[in-house]
Amino acid sequence: MDETDRRIVPQFKTIQKRTLSSEVVEQILSMIHTNQLQPGDRLPSERELSRAFNIGRSSVREAIKILETTGLVRTTTRGKEICLPRSAKIPAFNLAADLTNIREVFEARKAIEIELSGLAAERASSEEIAVMRQALIAEGASQSVVAAADIAFHRSLARSAHNSVLSEVYNSITGLLFQHFKYYPLSWANRKEDPKQFILRVNKNHLAIIDAIEARDVAGAKLAMQMHLDRAEAGLLAALDAQYVAANDATPDVPLSAPRKRQQASVAQRESDRPRRPNRN
Repeated sequence: MDETDRRIVPQFKTIQKRTLSSEVVEQILSMIHTNQLQPGDRLPSERELSRAFNIGRSSVREAIKILETTGLVRTTTRGKEICLPRSAKIPAFNLAADLTNIREVFEARKAIEIELSGLAAERASSEEIAVMRQALIAEGASQSVVAAADIAFHRSLARSAHNSVLSEVYNSITGLLFQHFKYYPLSWANRKEDPKQFILRVNKNHLAIIDAIEARDVAGAKLAMQMHLDRAEAGLLAALDAQYVAANDATPDVPLSAPRKRQQASVAQRESDRPRRPNRN
């Protein structure tokens, strides 16, 4: 049989209590992350998935839509297929191991996405704004669904700016953060809010951005995005600091959450303390 026509029918777990698309998303994500499903593998049909999960086809359809939005599933002539997002083709970036660069990655994200928000306020169509609203997080959503909805919102905004170069750069940068959803567990690790408060806050931030875009308020859209990303960055860096403390039983010399000037001063001090090679002349 032709390798390109290979069909994978994994042993999905039957959903007994609730027919929620979030549970379907979680199972498929788990299979992707454990390599039970790999790029190029074709998912069973909607009817077959419905039977395997023991749920209605509408819930399966919603789950596949979420996965398509995040770029992990695509529609081909062969049906629904597992794929790597374009941003995943860049070299792997381990957030937990490379703490020195995470701040710069987020800084680059902010610079681009704030500008994209202003462009979206000028260019987004009513249909594109409606897609952003559809990406608001449902109350009680699981972490996997929250991550998928958040990615869907930010990437739909990037597309609505109608600048293919900025959008591609943005997808590559956020690919460093979103790869295998590592960004989200790190962010949640240090979160003080309960899940309901977190979802309400994120939706409120997203709505402020959407409303400014719909009002064609360029400055307002950029400010709303900046405030949203500032809060997200602070939470991420605090979580990484906490992770360092847990792993080393000591606080870092200069926490990642410290002001940027203090970070730069620390780097300069390390450079000045480094032994110099003797001058042989």
